[in-house]
Amino acid sequence: MFLSAIHPAKPSVYNNWTVIVWLILGLMFSPLSRSAEDNTTDPAMVEVISSLITSNRHPYLLHNDIYDQHEDIQALYQLNSYQLVWLKNGALDSQVDDVLALLANAEENGLNAQNYDGSYLARKWLQIKAGQDKSPQALALYDTALNIALLRYLSDLHYGQVKAHNVKLGADIILEQISLAGLIVEAAAQKKPSELVAKVEPVLPVYQHLKEALSKYRQLARTNDFHQFAFTQTLRPGQRDSQMVFLRELLTALGDMPELAETDAENGKLYDASLVKGVKNFQLRHGLGGDGVIGKSTVAAFNMPLADRVRQIELSMERFRWLPRVKEGSLIIVNIPAFQLWAYDSIGMETVPPLNMKVIVGKSLNKQTPVFMANMHFLQFRPYWNVPRSIVKEELLPKLRLNWSYLAGQNMELVNNFGPNATVIAVNDETINLLSRGLLKVRQRPGRLNALGSVKFMFPNDYNVYLHDTPTQNLFKRTRRDFSHGCVRVEDPEALAEFVLKSKDGWDRQRISNAMHRDNPRYVQLDNPIPVIIFYTTAMATADQVLFFEDIYGLDNPLIQALSRPVQKKTADTVVLTE
Repeated sequence: MFLSAIHPAKPSVYNNWTVIVWLILGLMFSPLSRSAEDNTTDPAMVEVISSLITSNRHPYLLHNDIYDQHEDIQALYQLNSYQLVWLKNGALDSQVDDVLALLANAEENGLNAQNYDGSYLARKWLQIKAGQDKSPQALALYDTALNIALLRYLSDLHYGQVKAHNVKLGADIILEQISLAGLIVEAAAQKKPSELVAKVEPVLPVYQHLKEALSKYRQLARTNDFHQFAFTQTLRPGQRDSQMVFLRELLTALGDMPELAETDAENGKLYDASLVKGVKNFQLRHGLGGDGVIGKSTVAAFNMPLADRVRQIELSMERFRWLPRVKEGSLIIVNIPAFQLWAYDSIGMETVPPLNMKVIVGKSLNKQTPVFMANMHFLQFRPYWNVPRSIVKEELLPKLRLNWSYLAGQNMELVNNFGPNATVIAVNDETINLLSRGLLKVRQRPGRLNALGSVKFMFPNDYNVYLHDTPTQNLFKRTRRDFSHGCVRVEDPEALAEFVLKSKDGWDRQRISNAMHRDNPRYVQLDNPIPVIIFYTTAMATADQVLFFEDIYGLDNPLIQALSRPVQKKTADTVVLTE
């Protein structure tokens, strides 16, 4: 997919019904219960706003091109009856310090504080407090500068720093409407600017865990200079190496093993059981299988600078901001480079660990699984596999032309359509020719050989991608699992079916097992749709661990480049950030 690097990413306020309602209410009434005197329009403010809108430049900002915010800044002051927002009770009696602290702490949320001119505005604020310039125009300019910086910050937190044009959303995914201008005016009236972050950032559990991981890894990167490992050969449990003392330090700092009492010099060289357990934990967190053998891939992961891990976490947080703000209910996330699925019982309250299982995703070279979000509506037990046209053309037709009985050997059949009333067609030269022209189709009957296994989980989307069982369970033993044509194969379909059907009466584990292995093909409609996010990120986090993965589709560097460009230049370039 293609994402345009636009700063910030948000809909126009004039196309947003929520903002329009805010504006109407702001002009008709006092939304924040100000007195009649307070509602008097400030001529200096009107003049400053008019000048800013005309010039699209702000003299109090280093990033002074404000075209990205001129609509929102006008809406904000209309809501506030063209009064100062943060300086309304006098420059020395304000909430400016709270807003500046918010901007200064942008790094805590994986953002670059320099993009919001916080340090520059803080110095300007000291000048104002020192009495250097307190004219109405100067105060109006400072108030607008502070709000433009705050709008940029909140926009980046809510929509992301680059705009995802084609992170495909299902037709029935409802986007939350939000007025950043309204939130700022409300926060100023309630004297609660510190609560703004929680009102706009993603509420997904994984995002909050990533935020905690960011703090931990940033601190480790700042305060530690870990040893760079170099082993002359693969190291196995029970062997000795002088670098084991450094390995203990690393694994203890990362939380992969508890801190142990000091050992003598000779025993400190032993790759003992406690170290093996720590290495296995490290390997599992980094997608390296967990066999405890220290080879090239594990050494490379040991030597990865923690600053790079910090960057991976920041990229992951950015990608989660591109998604709709899901607040409640169940949720399924498939992370492509992790080759894993997480199913959350409740987004709003993570009371139990999510269901977690291995998955198989699309081949990295030419069958990549797309990134999108859709709602799961039904399951199909004992499904037919409707073979995609591309597979028929590239794989089946050459074999079928050599051997007419090939389809029968694969429990497949030639049909006139994929519907329930499909007619089975005999295989011969004429029908093979019709198949090559796309006039006939191939499907695989339910059974042991069926490529979809015993159940598929359906969430309608433009890519015809879904989750499904598979007869090739041995592939889940592999560490890297990009083997499919694009769909996602799940390791434990019964457990996933139980999760999906937990609120549907009568569907216990036994009935699910019967439907998968003995019953005839059947559809089961869900009572409530479940959002499914097919996602791509090389860092994930749970309540008790941080996970890192190989960038199998090569999508991290384009995003790093887009985020590293100066704010003023994030308006034209197009980069590939998802597939």
